[in-house]
Amino acid sequence: MNTLLPAFAGLYENEINGALDRLKLIADPSSEPAERMIREAAMLVRNDRLRLVDTDERYGTVRFTTRDFPFAEIMLMLPAQRAACSIHGDRGCEHTAAAWFTAYQHIGSLSDWLREWRQSGVSRYQPNRALEQTPQAWRGMLDRLTERFHSFGESVPYHIISEELGLFRQQLRSVEPIEQEWKPLFRLYASLYALHAVTAGFSGRGFSIGYDRWQFSRMLDSLIDDIRDSLARLSTSRRLFAADPFYADLEELVRSFTLRSAHARQMWITIYRNVWTSLFTGQSARERELEVLTGLSVEREATDGKSINPAGSPLPLMKAWIAVLLGRPADEIGMPDGSEVPGAALQFTSWLDLAGYLAKNDEPEKARDIIVSLSPLITPYMESVSFIEQRKTAAELSDLCRETDMPEEETAAMLLRCGSAAEAEYAEFLIGRGRYREWAAWHLLNRSSFDRVEMSGLKTLIDEAPMEAISLCHTHVTDQIALKSRGNYREAVRILKKMKRAAKKAGRTDWWNDYLSVLRSRHSRLRALMEEMERGKLTL
Repeated sequence: MNTLLPAFAGLYENEINGALDRLKLIADPSSEPAERMIREAAMLVRNDRLRLVDTDERYGTVRFTTRDFPFAEIMLMLPAQRAACSIHGDRGCEHTAAAWFTAYQHIGSLSDWLREWRQSGVSRYQPNRALEQTPQAWRGMLDRLTERFHSFGESVPYHIISEELGLFRQQLRSVEPIEQEWKPLFRLYASLYALHAVTAGFSGRGFSIGYDRWQFSRMLDSLIDDIRDSLARLSTSRRLFAADPFYADLEELVRSFTLRSAHARQMWITIYRNVWTSLFTGQSARERELEVLTGLSVEREATDGKSINPAGSPLPLMKAWIAVLLGRPADEIGMPDGSEVPGAALQFTSWLDLAGYLAKNDEPEKARDIIVSLSPLITPYMESVSFIEQRKTAAELSDLCRETDMPEEETAAMLLRCGSAAEAEYAEFLIGRGRYREWAAWHLLNRSSFDRVEMSGLKTLIDEAPMEAISLCHTHVTDQIALKSRGNYREAVRILKKMKRAAKKAGRTDWWNDYLSVLRSRHSRLRALMEEMERGKLTL
């Protein structure tokens, strides 16, 4: 069986080299635990303490076991460049490192690798804490620490991104300024660079495993929390005179990262907003930023010969935020262009956030103008996101329409465009305005469950428009009877009781008794249904 390993290692040479490259980056030679792990792994290999169990060409796996107690089962998953140990799991240990070394011996020199690994500790963390306190020095150092992210490509597995981010954070501890007053500013720079590195080349939708997408989303949330924490600390502390060049540089840094965002534009627009609402609150700074953004718009329009808002560009939204923060009149605030589909639809929720900000700051007219301009983008946006996101957006849109006193017809049109995601909101809107026939038709159109019908205002319909309630309930009774089980018959009788109350409210006693007679005659052969109807005492 051992004779198969050389050929197997040659087949997966690139994967083994990639795994060893990451191990070289993750294991810091200056760290005692990492140094001990690599040393013990090398000793296991040199003393031949690992035994090959088998290889599987179909899945690209290699299994080893140790010859010494405690016995460990080790598996290398070569296509994914991952390893797991029965004792330590997939966290990385001397057993998994030894397994990689054993495979690597068939394609390279382990002694050369170990020598290169030890030498990497000499220059890995340069520059050190004596780094010059200038924006250019900080940027140059952070560029070097994040440059590996740009070489991965979009198909890289999530665990590689996670490991690289862990290495980046480990390196930061070695270069972070010692002075406490500089730490929040440095951490803000580092968090911005980390988020930019992670979002510039990767998208959560690119992962084939749902768990990886969830983990990637959690990683982004963690990075955003770091940025918010740094902004909160900086906005509540006294600004250093020596830090003025850094604050001036931050304006350009955040602007450029937001404009260059590819896979996370909404996220970067939110960060841009947070920076300008918490960190740069001065009138002159905001006017200067608006002037720069306007210049970029003119330059882009002249270069492209197109509209100011090329598909999906965050520039108009950035300008709108600064104009709002400056208190400019409504005609100076840019509006989303409904013709820019699907690019503008990707920023739908970001424009909605701006409208919400205006509504909370007692500017309903401006908020209303933005919401109306968003109307053509509702359908393409809803078609591009999950149903959970659709429901969340529909609820937010409904609340904003109510808070800004949006005209009824405009509100109805927008909620209709949300489709089934706005079922509850549109039903509440209709029944709140006494449009009972439309309410019943809306539930029939969306084939709402009877539970949904009850929750969204059936009691009000029975009291105010009982015959409309009877018509809607009849459809659900027919559906339940068609399923032909006793449980469904009981549900049909429960609905019939609602119809009985509606008929009594409408004063249609004779009609109701005739309806029951026709129902019994039509389904007389369904004995279980007849029993449930008799038990329900439905006659008025």
